[in-house]
Amino acid sequence: MAQKPDAGKQVQALLQQGWVWRDAFSDVLVHPADHTLAVKYDRAGNVLRMSPALVEAVALVIPSPPGKKRHR
Repeated sequence: MAQKPDAGKQVQALLQQGWVWRDAFSDVLVHPADHTLAVKYDRAGNVLRMSPALVEAVALVIPSPPGKKRHR
C-alpha cells in the first residue's frame, strides 16, 4: 500500500526551493517569480491544495523516463 505523502515535509521542500509564505499569517506558499502558482497548507488535514494556475502548470510537465536527460 502506498504511503500518503507528508504535507509538512513537502512544505519544507518547497521552502528550500525558494517558495515563500504569502504573508506572515498565511498558510499559503507562493512561487517567488509567479504568485499565481501557490499551495495552501491545511495543517489539520496534513494536505496541500494547489491553486488553479499551479494545477494547469503541472499538467504541462512532461516527465522524462529514468536515465534520460532533457538537455545534452
